[in-house]
Amino acid sequence: MNRTEWIGFVRLARLRFLLYNMLPVALGGAVAVHEGHRIDLGWYALAQGFAWVTHLMTHYCNEYFDLDADRANRYHTPWTGGSRALVDGLVRPIVSLSTAFVLLTGAVFVAVAMPTLPTRLTAAAGIALAWFYTAPPLRLNYRGLGELTVAVGLNGIWPIVAVSLLAGSVPGLILLILAPTALLQAARMMVMNLADIESDARVGKRTLPVLLGPRRVIVIFTLCQVTAYAALIVFALAGWVPWPVCAVMAGTAPLSVWLVGRLRSGALADHDPRRMTPVVFWASNHVALIVCAALVGVLAETATDPQVNDGMAGSLSFLTAILAGFLVLFGVRLVMALRRLRRVDETVPIPCPAENAST
Repeated sequence: MNRTEWIGFVRLARLRFLLYNMLPVALGGAVAVHEGHRIDLGWYALAQGFAWVTHLMTHYCNEYFDLDADRANRYHTPWTGGSRALVDGLVRPIVSLSTAFVLLTGAVFVAVAMPTLPTRLTAAAGIALAWFYTAPPLRLNYRGLGELTVAVGLNGIWPIVAVSLLAGSVPGLILLILAPTALLQAARMMVMNLADIESDARVGKRTLPVLLGPRRVIVIFTLCQVTAYAALIVFALAGWVPWPVCAVMAGTAPLSVWLVGRLRSGALADHDPRRMTPVVFWASNHVALIVCAALVGVLAETATDPQVNDGMAGSLSFLTAILAGFLVLFGVRLVMALRRLRRVDETVPIPCPAENAST
């Protein structure tokens, strides 16, 4: 491949999104330590490798099978509408599909290397959901199931695989923590698909926004926010989730309020990138922040528990270092993203009403 093709190949990977994979894996590790298990670096590396390989596979697979939708997308943002590498002709579509198959093979090998049958089956389910998110014959995101698929994968299977590898079981605590974050992840994907609703409808991609319409989706999004945070409080009152974990996670609620307000004001309705881009950006980061908050809460709860074995200090230090590394990288990405948002606000013209009417 020449230099242009290499640039396109790397752009297809959308590597910046792999940063967020550190959080669900670390959360699984934190819950394992909370339950009295030390971090095994080998199994932890396998869990992180599984998350990264599967996520990369999904990117290359989606770019190929979503090409028609991406070509039709006139109102894409840096966080929606794909990488544009295939649309811009930087690399041939077959390269994207071939790479997806190579990564699929790698993900299967990683799953096979897992020690127990339940963990291997869970990983296999994650691979299948990631592949058939856009690939035929299931094409889940074309049948109104894409939002649920992403929530189950990112905020379910990946952290469950991690805690299974490290603890040998799936503690109830991680399921209770993950439930609200998975609900918010599904809501976040509705926002992503709402931003692409015009092009998706044009090519027959029946996401939930296409099936239900923008108004119903915004109502559902609002209900998801309320339900997620209400569930957290209920779990804490019942004693199922420690209050420190609940409190830190609840600290992300103001971002939910802001997102609901922006959606209700029609921020995605007029296809103005200056209004669309901040919403899809913060919708994505909202989910990352609440998972990060859960990780902080679990680590703090574990560190202050007098019954925690002193031998866990090394595991807590390792996970704290992972958290610190994520926060540093996230800070760098945040500064870069905010600069990009500023450029969008300064340079993108407002779409012509006549043009919008014609669509």
